[in-house]
Amino acid sequence: MAQFCSDGRANAQTSSLRPEPVPCPEVVTQTVTEIEGETFDCGIVRVPVDYGDPDGRQIELMYGVLRSTSMSPAVDPIIYLHGGPGGGELASLTNTLTERLATLRTRRDIVVFDQRGSGFSPGEIECNEVFAANSDAAFAAAGEIAEASGMNPGAAAGEYLIPLCAAHLNEHGVDLSQYNTINNARDVVRLAEALGFESFNIYGHSYGTRLGLEVLRQDPPGLRAILLDSVLPTDVAWRERLPETNEEAFLGIYGMCLADPSCADAYPNLVETLNGVFTALSEQPLKTESGLPVTTEGLEQLILSSANQAGGEWRVRYLPRMIQDLSQGNPELFEALSLMLYAEAETAVPPTFQFEASSIPARLMLNRANSLALQGDELLHSAEALARQALDMASEAEESLAALFLRTLSQLEDVPYSTTLDGTYTSDRVALALRPATPVELRQFVQRHYSGIDAQILTSLVGQMTPDDVSEIFRRLRNLDRFSEQLHELAFALRVFTCNDSVPFNSAERARARIASYRIPGLTEREARTMAYELGACDGFPTGTLGEDFHAPVTGDGSVFVMVFTGTNDIQTATSWSEQAANNLIGSQFVRFPNTGHGTTLFSQCARDVAGAFFDQPETAVNAACASDLVPNFVLPDEPLP
Repeated sequence: MAQFCSDGRANAQTSSLRPEPVPCPEVVTQTVTEIEGETFDCGIVRVPVDYGDPDGRQIELMYGVLRSTSMSPAVDPIIYLHGGPGGGELASLTNTLTERLATLRTRRDIVVFDQRGSGFSPGEIECNEVFAANSDAAFAAAGEIAEASGMNPGAAAGEYLIPLCAAHLNEHGVDLSQYNTINNARDVVRLAEALGFESFNIYGHSYGTRLGLEVLRQDPPGLRAILLDSVLPTDVAWRERLPETNEEAFLGIYGMCLADPSCADAYPNLVETLNGVFTALSEQPLKTESGLPVTTEGLEQLILSSANQAGGEWRVRYLPRMIQDLSQGNPELFEALSLMLYAEAETAVPPTFQFEASSIPARLMLNRANSLALQGDELLHSAEALARQALDMASEAEESLAALFLRTLSQLEDVPYSTTLDGTYTSDRVALALRPATPVELRQFVQRHYSGIDAQILTSLVGQMTPDDVSEIFRRLRNLDRFSEQLHELAFALRVFTCNDSVPFNSAERARARIASYRIPGLTEREARTMAYELGACDGFPTGTLGEDFHAPVTGDGSVFVMVFTGTNDIQTATSWSEQAANNLIGSQFVRFPNTGHGTTLFSQCARDVAGAFFDQPETAVNAACASDLVPNFVLPDEPLP
């Protein structure tokens, strides 16, 4: 992981704009479909901690370049700006990002870098030792904090650790006020200059759109075109207004239903019906035949994850029917969607196989080896190596089902090209340790995040476990070293940027005051409580770092081409926010993708193709007719279920 310069001063070498090639981190190189040095490579660029003191302390930003698959690529590459803030995405350079950016890569190089304070560009923010030393206390405090804040247990444990990290960094003289969006935008310009780009483009996702807007406002030379995907405008108080995204996403889904006469006739009052279901469940939760509880929290989670999870949006077509069934006391469809029982019918998942526990690690790796071998002779060597590794793992396997389950999870996490993890995995993984120690919790976790043979293996293990095995899994989860690192990346960096960028422009008082205005309290109240809690938790952090000018709308002058994408189901950046940003931007284009959540190009080839068309000819109106094919075919009340 990159570190800041130990002497605290910049010499002539480090103050130059020349990038320094470095080996890519191991997590990036674990792929057989990319070759470091040929199809991708990595490097670092040094930037000032404080741009007001350009010769002062320097930090390193790590970047990676996905080389274009074209033999004659365009001369203007794309710089990808990840979400967060503080999330980091360089670790996904050669797996999930390779797939997401494949269409754009056919014409251009793609540059991915971890922004300051995130991933492999932590700068001066380093608290893993502090977190590790206090993780037991964090678990102990999590329940009380979760009750007060409405957070899930994993996030609540992070709330205990965040002030400890801030105190540690302040004590060591780290200037946290320098971790803000304006400096992030300066870093983007510095990166483009260091890499020698005379002309370049930007693709911003989520928080990366706010960052992209700030880059546009700084108006650097060579900026050609910007795609803003799921927009977080600078003039939106997003932390206090975040709950409205949940409500707007559901209303967007219902809007698609109302546009279909059959669906509109079948479900004429779905908002009122849903509110009634939430009220009934708060008074008396239901249980399915298999014992799965149907609670207000479970219903909220299912609706929101169905809307916003790439690969899980097939469930949206069932939501109106599920809500009506629940209003009649029938939880059958809720259970089927919770456990992904219809996934095979909707997504053509491979047929189920039976596995013996002792052979699971070997079968897992051998399956991958066979799949790789089928891709061609050039992959045969890698396939054989995986097969040998599988046999070695099988011979050394522990007999404990808990150990096998956790080892399999680790394998899936550490072999990026064969996993099906989504953006909610890490937070859900941390939170799992604090959930009730039951097989139901494990099965739900598996079905939310895995499919095909991976899901079959993990589910098979859970089905063979005794209560002692299950308890052992949760005990081990609570002691994993990765817990500290995950909390740092997900929580601390976000808090730094929230306090610097968004307070007092966002306030806890206004977040609480907004609660009464929401139409669907069951989808908004818990989020509103969480936002109010977080906005009031900036002790030890700088606030008001960015002036009022930062929160003014970004308009541009029309000389840089801008495209705005949004998805109707987005629960993280409301569709109306993207539309507002597009209306502010002079000469921009705007495309709304139906049945699409946060980060439109994660969801459909349609969005990826429209993005490619925009970057190829940004001065021309795009043809987004393919978006109309994304509208779901809603399931009616009497329609047979799979």
